[in-house]
Amino acid sequence: MTTPPPPPVPVDDRFEFFDDRARLDYDAVVEFLTHHVYWGKWRSRADIRNAIDGSWRVVGAIDTATGDLVAFARAISDGVTVAYLADVFVVPSARGHSLGKKLVDEMIERGPGVHFRWLLHTDDAHGLYRQFGFVDPDETVLERRRIRPIPPRP
Repeated sequence: MTTPPPPPVPVDDRFEFFDDRARLDYDAVVEFLTHHVYWGKWRSRADIRNAIDGSWRVVGAIDTATGDLVAFARAISDGVTVAYLADVFVVPSARGHSLGKKLVDEMIERGPGVHFRWLLHTDDAHGLYRQFGFVDPDETVLERRRIRPIPPRP
């Protein structure tokens, strides 16, 4: 017996979500990750471009009034069993419109990875992710933590 998907997360019509990599504003993603989040400041433009290009799926959102990218997430996956959610963000000017919730919903519930085991690492937004079934890891999860310092950004 399969569980039906939850209803889609409603958001204002002025925001358009997409998973077409060709529509992605790489410059906006690079700018946000290198200047506005704790996890991306050490990465170079090339690092971010390579990470996105090597990702299994990306989801973005634009404000149709301005054409600006306002939300982004990417996933790494084998395409069959497991996926890792990464680089999830909503720009400050677009927060408060459920875009983060819609972004995660589009990535996990509306895409081809709906049946995967999903993983992520984050210091924040645990309440958001718990709404999508993320919980503390069980005894089957092992992790090798970083053992070398992050290299300086060129």
